[in-house]
Amino acid sequence: MITSTGERYFSATELGDSFGPGVVSNDERQSRLYYEQRDPVIALRAALAVARRSWVHAVAVICEQASPVQASLAVTFAEHLHQVRRARGLHGACVTSARRPDLPSSAMCRIPHLATIEHSGTPRHDVVVWEVMSRERLGAWLGHTTVDLNELEQQLPYLVALRRNARQGRLPDTAAARELRALLDRRYLSILMVLQHPDLFSRLLSPKGARGQLVDLNPQ
Repeated sequence: MITSTGERYFSATELGDSFGPGVVSNDERQSRLYYEQRDPVIALRAALAVARRSWVHAVAVICEQASPVQASLAVTFAEHLHQVRRARGLHGACVTSARRPDLPSSAMCRIPHLATIEHSGTPRHDVVVWEVMSRERLGAWLGHTTVDLNELEQQLPYLVALRRNARQGRLPDTAAARELRALLDRRYLSILMVLQHPDLFSRLLSPKGARGQLVDLNPQ
């Protein structure tokens, strides 16, 4: 499902396939390559190497602890990111992880994307899907690299709760929350929005901001 602001909901039906530990890639012919590696750092290095091949557009690293839904979402979200980026002129494979990955070098960074899963008869569920990219690619995506990703990771539980509250119409009546509502009239709350409006989300997620009035705070 695609909303009026462009957000994609990932249904339980399309996440029905499951994959074991390793790396999964998808090429232009929609065939899949499976590679098993028990060491998560080596698996990520292998994924990044596979992603450099011209015929690959999506790679996912899936750990043994990942559930079938987490595994399938990582694959599906990597493909989704590739399609969105390619439409905006940014080419190259996208590498995702079902769990927070350890980075193989300081030249790489991890991005915690916000995704929504919908199940029939149950409330929509907000989850985090990790993307790994070089800092050079981060600059090409954002237009700059001056973001504090470590601080962003620390704020993730509150950010997920903020997203859920916004969807349910339960944002507090503050100046920062009103700014966010105005943005949400045109866009959905993605990690790209957060990175493009650091001052706004710093105010929203500060202890004195909307963060202190969020409901259903469940760390991811």
